[in-house]
Amino acid sequence: MLDNTTIHPLASSSKKSGKIRFIHSDGNEHYFYTCVNDLSGDRLSAFDNDPPRINSDMSWIKSIFSNIRKNNTVLEIIGDF
Repeated sequence: MLDNTTIHPLASSSKKSGKIRFIHSDGNEHYFYTCVNDLSGDRLSAFDNDPPRINSDMSWIKSIFSNIRKNNTVLEIIGDF
């Protein structure tokens, strides 16, 4: 599990990345993150501990961050989104 101070251990510091922690309508805390893997150069995006999507479109990623902000209680935002 990712801690609350980092986006992902393999995140490239030179590329846009972000992590958002929030309370979902199910009443539980969740998070979503996106980063570029420093080793492979692929963009990884995922909710919680789910397997990441690889190289998702940036418009989809931005819409996820936007929808989370609009529809949930945000606890923390780290990064560029």
